Amino acid sequence: MMKYALFSGCKSSFYLPQYRTSAKAVLSSFGIELKELEFNCCGYPVRNENFASFLILAAKNLAIAEQQGLPILTLCKCCFGALKHADHYLKNDPHKKEMIVNLLKEEGLSFNGTTKIHHILTVLAMDIGYPAIEKQIRKKFSGLKIAPQYGCHALRPSNITQFDVPLAPTIFEKIIRLTGAEPVDWSKRLECCGNPLWEKNNQLSLDILQQKIDSARQASANMICTACNYCQFQFDEIQKNSLEQASAEQFPSILISQLLGLSMGLSEKELNIEANHIDLSEIRNFL
Repeated sequence: MMKYALFSGCKSSFYLPQYRTSAKAVLSSFGIELKELEFNCCGYPVRNENFASFLILAAKNLAIAEQQGLPILTLCKCCFGALKHADHYLKNDPHKKEMIVNLLKEEGLSFNGTTKIHHILTVLAMDIGYPAIEKQIRKKFSGLKIAPQYGCHALRPSNITQFDVPLAPTIFEKIIRLTGAEPVDWSKRLECCGNPLWEKNNQLSLDILQQKIDSARQASANMICTACNYCQFQFDEIQKNSLEQASAEQFPSILISQLLGLSMGLSEKELNIEANHIDLSEIRNFL
């Protein structure tokens, strides 16, 4: 049995309970045990405001997992990128590492750099493997076209994240194909969703969101698939609240754990589909 420390991220518990629920349901089907530890914020929101604060927040999470001897599994691309960055900086900057190590000692923690950091997509593709996933597929989608939203922070810089080929990734599409759905090649697939700009420049954030949706529609996608807290929050809740006020047509988004779970025969209740803000009922027409 594979064991991981689940790092669901701050947004997941409050804004995206369906991500945590569906991820647990899917991963448990592969015999994966997820342990809940007392993690704090990954540090990403303050990285550009106070780098030292970012490092201590991220390092504390790595130290907590290290204390338990567990690799970390993140649901969020921003959390994944933040933890990867912190691990890289601490391993390559002796002065910063000394400062962080001394701060961690005050909490009875230590940092030796042994914690492995994974994202749910890399666990599915590399630790579980495509053949094992395919064996769990019970119902394949037919005619469903999906626009995979990669998210910025897992892809770049690739020498730190080591997630996939930054300009030509394939990991997301390969998992989608296993469900029978067709991943579309859309022009905006590797670009930011716009959520990091939300509450800083809302209009620019919404402009980027609309451009992404237009690109997915132009590629004949039925919906967008996400694997990041920030991206799903942007495409689901912010899109619904903002475009609803503008009387614009909404475009659905589904989490990779929900898409895969449905194909594995898990129920909509197990995957908490009803928690999505934009209606996903049309997906039933493709099963």
